[in-house]
Amino acid sequence: MPGRDAHVTAMAKTRIIEALGETAVLLPGLITEALSANDRLKLRLSMLQEAAAQASQPQRKAHDFAAERRAAGLDDPALDRLIAGAHRLGPGRLSAPGAGTLIAGVGPDLRALSAPLEAARSPGWEALAARVGAASAALPKAADDDLAISDIAALTSARREGGAGLHPLIMDLHRAINQLAAETAVEDVDGAKAHHLTDGQRARVKAFMEGLKRTAPLAFGHPGLATLAAGAGSRLTIQNDIGETDAHVLVLHVDGLAVTVTYTDVHRRRARFFMSLFGERMAWSPLAEPEGDGLGDGERFYLVTGRCVAADERALDDLLRSAASRIVFLIDWNKARKALQQFVGREAAVDLLTWAAEHDLGHRAFLELGGADLVLEAVRRAATGRVPYGVRLDTALGAVETVSFLRRVLRETSEGLSAGRSARLVRDEIQADLAQRFETAQSVVLAVVVRHLGLSRTLAAAAADRLSPGRVNDPAALLALVERSKRLEAKADRLTLQARDLCDRLHDDGAMRRLVDEVENAMDALDECVFLMSLSRPSAPPSSPELSRLAALVVEGLGQMVRATEASAVLPDGQRADAVAALQAIDATVQVERDADTAERASISAAMRSGSGDARDLVLGLEVARALEGTTDFLAHAAQALRDHVLGELSA
Repeated sequence: MPGRDAHVTAMAKTRIIEALGETAVLLPGLITEALSANDRLKLRLSMLQEAAAQASQPQRKAHDFAAERRAAGLDDPALDRLIAGAHRLGPGRLSAPGAGTLIAGVGPDLRALSAPLEAARSPGWEALAARVGAASAALPKAADDDLAISDIAALTSARREGGAGLHPLIMDLHRAINQLAAETAVEDVDGAKAHHLTDGQRARVKAFMEGLKRTAPLAFGHPGLATLAAGAGSRLTIQNDIGETDAHVLVLHVDGLAVTVTYTDVHRRRARFFMSLFGERMAWSPLAEPEGDGLGDGERFYLVTGRCVAADERALDDLLRSAASRIVFLIDWNKARKALQQFVGREAAVDLLTWAAEHDLGHRAFLELGGADLVLEAVRRAATGRVPYGVRLDTALGAVETVSFLRRVLRETSEGLSAGRSARLVRDEIQADLAQRFETAQSVVLAVVVRHLGLSRTLAAAAADRLSPGRVNDPAALLALVERSKRLEAKADRLTLQARDLCDRLHDDGAMRRLVDEVENAMDALDECVFLMSLSRPSAPPSSPELSRLAALVVEGLGQMVRATEASAVLPDGQRADAVAALQAIDATVQVERDADTAERASISAAMRSGSGDARDLVLGLEVARALEGTTDFLAHAAQALRDHVLGELSA
């Protein structure tokens, strides 16, 4: 109801005038100018940082901040070459064209930033005014545009140790201005404290607040996200405090269909993350590289500016909604990144946070439920013995699987807290998911082993066929079998490497690794057997009923190991019948090895009774028998390792 709104606005203005006297009439304009002065001060400091970096690394491409300067009103031509022309004068000093002009503007901007506080006689304004005077007097003169890098460090540092410097003063003044603006706002636009808005600007603020409110619940009670809006002619300024960090500020300027986003942060990675959330919609200024600029940790902050011109008012409102909806994902971002980095690499942690923001999940719920401790507890309860001490989770479980698990953690915590599920239930679900992933990883190893055994069985069947009684020795066929054996063994070797890599990540008691190694040994013995068969003379094929029986036992043993391994792979599903089937097939494999011992002795006895006149034929037949029996030995060892794994799973 327009009439009622106008009445409320009039009442608010009346109360302000009564409280502040005639200065209240000037206050909104002073606040708007103060916010602009804050933008200019931050830009002045950022330009000084870049000048220091350029002087230290003259080969890099200089960023002149032309777009940012135009947006902030720093269009003095004297500043055009401040960064590109910066160069070292000697140890600890540099020359930057226009540095004197840039620094000379700090004092007037400080006074503009503090003017509303003095006009409103805000609490503590006298102490701030004294700090403004002291800071203005302490500014380096920059005679002939000559500066010490230590001067730049002192001006830009956000640290408060050893007395508050210029940057902390700017932040304190800005915070006081925000409080004053909120207290003296003439209207509330969907939760934003606002001054002097036109109807069109009011619609833009409503669009912004709509986007902010859509994702604000994902802060889960964390303070922040207060919004101020002020109109000055055709220009609308929207500011959000994000969280509790003074140096972490987001300001949007809307003029017509053009939106300029100015963002400052003390964390470069978070600034880069914020820029990435806009995709290709926003053209951003370069993000500063801190290396080699002479400024230490805590003495640098990052300022970036993005600009976009919307096609129409509808597109403009969509952009404002989208920008506002991303702000909540900046709260505690660095804390979440550090927590996730305990389990994956640095870039993977950032990718996880980007994914969570893109899916409107965020990371605050993850932190609320314990952050890194939440995952460590899941590892302790669900993966004891599977992750060695000091080994990162992505090394134990695998990078892809760990990222998938942590995505599940971010989703479960966010959706769980949003739905009102208990913290205990969310933790239990996360622990169950991690346990299942390790069980799945074991199943993957066993599936690889089954494939390996399948290759061995194929080769064993081909060898058994060539050893059948009455087979005519065909040298060409034997050579073809040797080539086939080489191909099968090469495939088996690749599977072995894959399985060993998985075993290293599982960090089990060694049973799985022994299984993989013994299955590989069985394949090697078979390959050796085929090679020996290829050495036989055309007139004396190494075939006999005894050798044929021994080869058939190898095929049977491989078949039993396939059945045992397949049954073991589904043990996590809890089917008792699978455990029984696995143990029965394991026992059958061991029995095959005993039968093979008997068959080998029978083969040796038959060879010795054959009365062959060529010792080569005798030796070759004995070596083929030895290789076949050796294969069953390795299979029996593999069966014993698999039994250890099965019994371990049943007792878990």
